[in-house]
Amino acid sequence: MRLPALQSPHFRIYVAGTFFSLQGLWIQRIVFGWLGWDLTGSASWVGGLSFLLFAPTILSGPLFGVLADRVDVRIAALCTQSLQAGLSLAALLLQLFGLTSIWSLAFLCLAIGTVTSAHHPLRMTMAPRLVSRDALANAVAITSVNFNFARLIGPAIGGVIIAGYGATAAMAITVACFLPFLGALTRIRLRERDQEAGTREPFLRQLRDGALVAVRHPVIRVAMLMTGLFSIVGRGALEILPAIADGAFERGASGLGQIAAAGGAGALIASTFMAVRNRQVVGRLPLISVISVFAGFGLCILLGLTQNWAVALAAVVGIGFCGATVGIGLQSTVQLSLTDTYRGRVMSLWTVLGIGGAAVGAILLGWLADLAGFGIALGWPGAIGILAASVLLVWARRSIP
Repeated sequence: MRLPALQSPHFRIYVAGTFFSLQGLWIQRIVFGWLGWDLTGSASWVGGLSFLLFAPTILSGPLFGVLADRVDVRIAALCTQSLQAGLSLAALLLQLFGLTSIWSLAFLCLAIGTVTSAHHPLRMTMAPRLVSRDALANAVAITSVNFNFARLIGPAIGGVIIAGYGATAAMAITVACFLPFLGALTRIRLRERDQEAGTREPFLRQLRDGALVAVRHPVIRVAMLMTGLFSIVGRGALEILPAIADGAFERGASGLGQIAAAGGAGALIASTFMAVRNRQVVGRLPLISVISVFAGFGLCILLGLTQNWAVALAAVVGIGFCGATVGIGLQSTVQLSLTDTYRGRVMSLWTVLGIGGAAVGAILLGWLADLAGFGIALGWPGAIGILAASVLLVWARRSIP
């Protein structure tokens, strides 16, 4: 098995550091989602908290993308991760002193979401500068393996800790998980940019230029639209799992850990497959990603209609698998179409559609679930997604030479 990205020692350090921070990220998300459900019993609030974690990416992500092309990204990443650790500590202190409320959770989600929106373009700029261009697609897949492994075991660990020891213990572990990545960031060294990013150009002009690259490049444009479409429905469904686990199936915190881990298992299988597969044709949408878009929408419909817990778990495994193949394949497509000059700006826009779409989907699907039930909330968006993806695919065949 050939994994060329791991030949870089600095990339190995980076992956090792992110392993721990990602565990903290997923445990934290499970804790916040569970506390939101426990405090309110509302799927809308669960979706709303998820929206606040993601919404800043929609507004500030492109601005931070410009900064990622202008600053020392390693130092900037140290700043964002230090803030993340500090906010996690604040959440722990509120819980210790019994001050946690739905409004304090909402504020923390918004603050953490803002810091995360700054970190996304940094991480997407760092990884490609730790490996050679030939290993770039493999690096994207390996970082996704790391992410989805955490997604698999983090929610399960979080659910077990919440059920056995309470949310406070889970929050304490979250704080500790962010520390190793801070150490890793002090050790890695990035190669120089392949071109100067024009740091003396006006900020808004750089923002506009990055957007024009995304809009005018036919492959990047279609990959981004496909990413956003899947994120609204497929990733949006995964963001309301706390409400599905307890609201639809009455499985409690342990059920939440199981169903969230199911999504992580599917994503881990897919990302491992994509890493080993190690094939990416420049200038083409990966066929597996296109197929996964349609399969993911179909599985969302199944998840909304089933009343069987085992079938629901299987559907979530499938949605997680499809989400990973869509994300890895389309992110690699965009990354391989870019130079370092525009990488931060364009990838921040990709993140807006990927993560921002999930934010919109979370609040929309949560609202629909409260209004009309989970069958309607997942069934109709899944069907509309299939139709919209079909139209987009026909257009893509005409626009990509």
